[in-house]
Amino acid sequence: MTSTTPSGPDAADARPSRPTGATGPALDVATSLAGHLSEVALPLEVPGVAHARDLRDRVLAQITTHLIPRLREAATPAILVVGGPTGAGKSTLVNTLAGRTVSPAGVLRPTTRRPVLVVNPAEAHLVADHPVRRLADVVAADGVPAGLALLDAPDLDSVDEGNRRLSVELVEAADMWLFVTTAHRYGDALPWEILDVVRRRGVTIAVVLDRVATDVLDEVRRDLLSRLVESGFGSVPLLVVPDAGPVDGPLPAENVREVAQWIGLLATRAGAQGITARTVRGVWSPLRAEVRELLDAVVAQTDAATELTSLATGAAAVAADDLVSQLAEGALADGGPTTRWLVLAGSRGPLEPLAHEVRGFLARRRVPRQAPERASALEVLRAEVDRSFSDVLGRAAATAETAVRDAWTSAPTASQAGSALAADRGSAVAASERAERVRAAWDGWLADVAALVPVAADGGSEAPPLLEATGRGTLLLLAAAGIDGATTAARRVWPAAEADRAIAAARDALAVHARNLVAAEATGFTTPLAQRFDPEAAAALRLRVAELRMLAGEA
Repeated sequence: MTSTTPSGPDAADARPSRPTGATGPALDVATSLAGHLSEVALPLEVPGVAHARDLRDRVLAQITTHLIPRLREAATPAILVVGGPTGAGKSTLVNTLAGRTVSPAGVLRPTTRRPVLVVNPAEAHLVADHPVRRLADVVAADGVPAGLALLDAPDLDSVDEGNRRLSVELVEAADMWLFVTTAHRYGDALPWEILDVVRRRGVTIAVVLDRVATDVLDEVRRDLLSRLVESGFGSVPLLVVPDAGPVDGPLPAENVREVAQWIGLLATRAGAQGITARTVRGVWSPLRAEVRELLDAVVAQTDAATELTSLATGAAAVAADDLVSQLAEGALADGGPTTRWLVLAGSRGPLEPLAHEVRGFLARRRVPRQAPERASALEVLRAEVDRSFSDVLGRAAATAETAVRDAWTSAPTASQAGSALAADRGSAVAASERAERVRAAWDGWLADVAALVPVAADGGSEAPPLLEATGRGTLLLLAAAGIDGATTAARRVWPAAEADRAIAAARDALAVHARNLVAAEATGFTTPLAQRFDPEAAAALRLRVAELRMLAGEA
């Protein structure tokens, strides 16, 4: 069923046959492809993404509104989309062909605000569940021959953006396309671009030169025919509708005779089925090319995401290395913590017994009674380190965030996407999340240090009675933070080797928390990025491309 006529070399294909629906591989491929395309995310602003998004939407519309319904039920009337530029007289032509007013016509623009699908009353039930119904109102009219449905589409160049998008989407629902233009509008670029899209899909096309005055008919027809030939449409029928002057209603029947005869030929069961079958057969090769293009777009998105992820983790890793180096040099002990230790552990200070051996009978007797003062002093020092921890690690994490933003906005190939994503990651949100992570890191380090406190050695100095368990944990924390005096005190509380092992382990734990904290700055950017992608999307589209190649009969 490939010809619009019952004779000629394709006559065998055009013989009437009992309409059947497709339930085999072709329908399975089309259904699977529609499902995958509906989930294809193209969220990153990379070069060519606007075209890829439009292509995705257009291909999905073609599959859902035309291909799948046609594969499921071959008896559905062939859809002839009547399209063209503003003021071409499309609605008036449709009303004339339908035999009554089914679509508003007039001088107000746009006149066709809601597409209208006109069917023969005997076939209205065949389009009851057609997906095109979500886009168009269905009207029955006796003037439309059985086997065909006329779809009056909005202007391709409508002043209404939604109408323009809908008009292009309806192109994908077409089995045939009737391009209506005028002597003044046929040179516009947009309709020719749409014609090229329709041709690549294998859709049957005819051009209507509407409202053309008799005195310029020959000149305009020659020029338009020449343009059709130059553009590769030399075999496309050119139908003429003479100018009828001002009309309020349908055109005279003789004015639309050429168009009506062409439609009548298409509407024969052999003709309509032949055209729809040919359209379906011809769809696979261009569809494969379009899905291949979409696959390339998905891969480009994945490559950009990979680049941005690598840049983010790399920037955070550099910041983490710098922070760990600062901590190893005693950054937590600088300033307040060390100064406060020197005061509290100085002569007659509550922590003096930790700093050096107390001499004198009376001084030694005071040591046990000063346990509450020592506990309070250690708590003051712990608070000092807490503040230093929040300052040093919080500042390093903020530096990492800035580094990630800078890396994304200056990415070698994904700077546009990186800039957009960095802007989405609000600084206030990042700062709030950072404060929570710093608290969690501090609490985690405290827990680690508590688990690392050595058991006091039997036969050691008198130091164990100086501190309760909590105090010993705080002393280890202060030593790990880098307070030299606390390190000396720890070696008095525990055997030196044991103290050194505990301090080293506590510092290792600090480094781990520091790295995790800074790495989380990158994660704050990369996790939302990863959530926008289906990691299997490219593989699924590759499979669909292979299936489409087989359906197209390509090697």
